[in-house]
Amino acid sequence: MDEHQRQLIEGALSGDADACGALYDANARWVKVYLLRSGFTQADADDLAQETFIRVFRSLATFDAGRGEFRPWLAAIARNVARKRWSARKRPENFDPELAEEMLAGPDDPHGSAEVREEIDAVRQCVQSLPDDLRRVVSLRYVDGLTTRGIAAEVRLAEATVRLRIEDARRRIEQCLRGKGVVE
Repeated sequence: MDEHQRQLIEGALSGDADACGALYDANARWVKVYLLRSGFTQADADDLAQETFIRVFRSLATFDAGRGEFRPWLAAIARNVARKRWSARKRPENFDPELAEEMLAGPDDPHGSAEVREEIDAVRQCVQSLPDDLRRVVSLRYVDGLTTRGIAAEVRLAEATVRLRIEDARRRIEQCLRGKGVVE
């Protein structure tokens, strides 16, 4: 862990509001992107990011730098917050847990190995090979974080058509990944 981040954590633990704010500022965007790519709306992602950081600050004393970096610890909390929200929903139609988990694999994540990066590259190549209409709905869903309703309004299609296109894109991506030997 770098010295600056260690100082922020120590400051936050001692009750320094500026350190808490700086720790939040340094990591909030990353958490919100993860939540958006998990299928949450912008408003929900903002709320869940706040909930994540409330949990972070409540349990910051349990963080042990000797056991690992801060971001993977933060990622586990964000993942749990997202899972809790999704499990409370009747039908989490927008959630693609595998894609969301890939989002958490980063350079400071010990699971962000060469193998994971290769898999992410394979997913990216498979998405790029999609026809334009399917690639657009995938981008609107997983990059822009739009709901089915939001995508339908953006591309001027019925929500049912959007759901069919997303499902078609998922099948094609899965076939492409099978062809690359990434999934069985």
